[in-house]
Amino acid sequence: MFYVTVLGSGATLPTLQRHTTSVAVQREGDIFLFDCGEGTQLQWLKAGLRRGKLRAICISHTHGDHVNGLVGFLQTLGLHGRERPLTLVGPPGLGKIIKYAKETVGLRTPYHLETIESTGGSVIEMGGCTVSCQLLEHHGRDTLGFRVEEAERPGRFDVETALGLGVPEGPLFGALQRGERVELPDGTVVDPSQVLGLPRSGSALAYCPDTRPCEGALKLAHRVGLLIFDSTYSEDLSFEANERGHSTAREAAQMALDAGAKHLLLIHFSERYASRKRLNGLLEEARSLFLQVELAHDLMEIQV
Repeated sequence: MFYVTVLGSGATLPTLQRHTTSVAVQREGDIFLFDCGEGTQLQWLKAGLRRGKLRAICISHTHGDHVNGLVGFLQTLGLHGRERPLTLVGPPGLGKIIKYAKETVGLRTPYHLETIESTGGSVIEMGGCTVSCQLLEHHGRDTLGFRVEEAERPGRFDVETALGLGVPEGPLFGALQRGERVELPDGTVVDPSQVLGLPRSGSALAYCPDTRPCEGALKLAHRVGLLIFDSTYSEDLSFEANERGHSTAREAAQMALDAGAKHLLLIHFSERYASRKRLNGLLEEARSLFLQVELAHDLMEIQV
């Protein structure tokens, strides 16, 4: 299960209502941060998130509105005495930003900072959770989208069947639930398949902040519980969306529909959609194709 906190939901320019796009995803005490634009660490404080729980920062691309807060955030972690290693993931060129920041503005990371540059595939595996990425279609820079997915879980444990097979309540129940065969006092061996239902898929979400509808995004979004997708423009500005490598709200909805996603969160709104009326227009556009959709706003929380 994931707990998603939207730290910023706007596009290129921050406004009084919206910081630039940044999303924190929590799972079992670990936090993954996706993008780190200007003001991200202030939003982190407002959301009540704990810096010590941060395990990785994943950067979609190196346009300023997605990385301008990164150096400051990394510096703050060091100033607060972080010792735990941190993983930094992004497209080719991200390592240069860190290198130049250390050379020019005095960035210090007393903790181990592992920088991973990728153009696709699995980038993080920890504690039964995998983060993978794919290249998206966004003009000007290599841009990544990300998928966070839990490992498959065992099927539900059938207590009545276990008791009927002579398995006593206690440690043997736990062993069967972990997928281990057990031997009873009379020598009978009970296999987990006798007391467990079919395996259950883990939770999954996809983050695609700056993109055109594309194959990479479709792969990331396949049957996710939550798709967070670029909705910079309304359909009347579809030409501009295409020219600038972004999507309309209707295109985001079509992606959710094609991918079989359960829920869609529209994000990365142009500052021209500041009024409630214009925002509702984006929502109506998306809902004409896909009903389970919401508009992102700063500091909102969603459970997946």
